[in-house]
Order: sequence, then C-alpha cells, then structure tokens
Amino acid sequence: MHLLIVEDDEELSILLKKGLKQYNCTCDISHDGEDGLYNLEINSYDAVILDINLPKMDGITVCRKMRGKGISTPVLMLTARTDTDDRVLGLDSGADDYLGKPFEFKELRARLHALIRRNYNKPSNEIKIKDLNIDTKAKSVKVGEKLITLTAREYDILELLCYNYPNIVSAEEIIEHVWGDNDNQFSNVIRVHIANLRRKIKCSGGETLIETLKGKGYRLC
Repeated sequence: MHLLIVEDDEELSILLKKGLKQYNCTCDISHDGEDGLYNLEINSYDAVILDINLPKMDGITVCRKMRGKGISTPVLMLTARTDTDDRVLGLDSGADDYLGKPFEFKELRARLHALIRRNYNKPSNEIKIKDLNIDTKAKSVKVGEKLITLTAREYDILELLCYNYPNIVSAEEIIEHVWGDNDNQFSNVIRVHIANLRRKIKCSGGETLIETLKGKGYRLC
C-alpha cells in the first residue's frame, strides 16, 4: 500500500517509514502541512498519517482543505494532544481516526489497516471471491482449501485487485499503490507478476481469475 506520512519530526517519520516498509508499504514523507497537502493533491494514497502540530499549515487545516477539495484519502491523525476536545476537533475536521503519542507501532498498523479496509468497503479481514480466499491480516491466500505461496509484490497486487473488485485497476494505479512510483519502467514488471498470479491462482475448473483489458488494466473476473 502507498502511504503519506506528514510529520515534522524527521526521526519519527523515518522510523515510521522503516517500520511500515516491513509490511510492504511504500511511504512518501512531508515535513510540513503545505507540502503534505500538495502531495495529497497530486498523488493517490491508500492512507495518510497526519500530525497536528506542523509548520506552515497545521494538521487540522490540512485535513479541512483536503476534504474541501474532495480528497477522500483516509486520515489517521497522529498527535501528542490527547484531550477529548482535541480529538473531537480532529475528527470534525475530517480525520477518520485519532492516535495519541506515544503509541505502539502494532496499534498504528492495525488502525491503518482498518481505515484502508473501510475505505475499500471491506470491513472484514477476510475476502472471498469465488474460490479465492484471502486473510488480509495474515496475508494468506487460498484457492479452495489449497494454500497459495505468493511473493510480497504478487500478494500486494492481488490484494489491490480484490479491494477494487469488480472494477478495473490500471497499470498506473498498480505501480503507484504497490511500488509508490509512477515510472513506466514497471509496466513490464507488472506483466510478469500478473502472469505469475494467473499461473498460481485458478478456479477449481481451471479458469483464471484475472482478466486483462487491453489499454485499461486488470480486474478479478
């Protein structure tokens, strides 16, 4: 998943990026509110970790402005302010969840995961599409009763297709959400991963679950 961290504490932002990388998340970092809002305007993110106390533009203003621009990216507000009034202010500005500092990393990850699932209308950790069963918490994949072994990138692509089912996901969206980039050099890499997924994931009748729509992208069928 592709995330944005808006945090003026450089040490904390680097720690967050390193920690989330272990869960195959790619992260962009902004150290002030203006740059954070700019990144939200030009990029597509699965979620944003947004501090309240930011230079140039505070997190509350960033959240209000992004919602005013129609940006629906889930927001996890991260701050040392833990009073009820501060929490209400953050949520009223358009934030989806609120986490006080200091925090446990596993709680931050769990809250992010819940926000992303909710944004894709997948409230449960389990996704079932025909013979395909995915546990997004354990990152395990089964076809019927057979456990399928996927690489980290293959899993990320499959999860993205599942979250968007039955809609089409373009190659550009896959690149941005899985690699956190928009470089077309990944196009051939995507085709290789899709080919591997098709080989590994088939219905009980032998038909593939992944459809290619020329010039448009891919979808689960």
